[in-house]
Amino acid sequence: VCEGCTMCCNAQEDCYPTEEKWMSYMHLAGVFFACIFGASCILVLAVFTYDKYRKSQLPTASTSLTGRDTKYALTLIGGDSVYQFLLGKSRIGWLIVLVTMGVQLWMLFLFVEAAEIDLTSDNNDLKYTWKCLRDKAECEDKGDLDWQGWAVFGILMGAHLLKDIINGSKLIVLSAKERHDAKTRMRLFVGGWILVTLTSFTVYVSTIYNAAIATSNTDILVNSVVILFIIDIDEFFYGILGAINQRWVDIMSLEEERDEEEGANATLQKNVAELQEQNRLSRQRNKALIEQNKLLRDQNRLLRHEQNVPQDEDADDAIPCG
Repeated sequence: VCEGCTMCCNAQEDCYPTEEKWMSYMHLAGVFFACIFGASCILVLAVFTYDKYRKSQLPTASTSLTGRDTKYALTLIGGDSVYQFLLGKSRIGWLIVLVTMGVQLWMLFLFVEAAEIDLTSDNNDLKYTWKCLRDKAECEDKGDLDWQGWAVFGILMGAHLLKDIINGSKLIVLSAKERHDAKTRMRLFVGGWILVTLTSFTVYVSTIYNAAIATSNTDILVNSVVILFIIDIDEFFYGILGAINQRWVDIMSLEEERDEEEGANATLQKNVAELQEQNRLSRQRNKALIEQNKLLRDQNRLLRHEQNVPQDEDADDAIPCG
């Protein structure tokens, strides 16, 4: 690469601008992770402070919601992902999560490396889309990628990843609730942070990779679909584990605990219904006893009246002596 040149061309006379970047994509990825972690910590601190302030202003009865929160967290993190193992206490489950996350990050960083604009390296996929013809003073960009391709790219990213970003943020908010113990908060925070980080990093990788190699509107769609495939690996791993031993997966993913809780709730509801029915029958029996008691009192009054009437008539008919 010649110093001072504005274009660098290969043997096929395809060229690319020699722009100097202030930071490589690899270093920028580190800054990206730090920003996501910092924003997550700020969110937790803000929610924790607000929750504490609200309780001081509007005291409520202390009600345990940890069981409901666990079910809610399981729904947020996904019932078909190995990342739900984060909600459990098994070290094997956490190891599976770390391995899965490592595999996904490793694959994504391959695309980051391939997107680096290093004209002296052969390890990138950079597309030389410029043509510098000898009979023209200015070079021309022959790429067909325009705003429509980027618009479809944004729609595709949002439709596929926005839900995970929202659910991850909700997990982070849930981790700030004062009703949880320290270990539960940590598990919820890590689960939410991983979900938000992987999803946001996928958007970052897709953007820089398509900016480097996509030359048409269809290219940007194909590249995006390939990268989005990586974000679903956790679900594929979950399916593989389920095929090997579904019973073990249910224990690791708290499915069994959730089923037991639902069974206990169903039993409790059944017992409550039986008690309500017994109470209703008792009220009916009490009402019948009251009616019978009333009838007995009326009959007793009538008998006393019938016994008193003949005595009065004999007293009136009696002839006084003397």
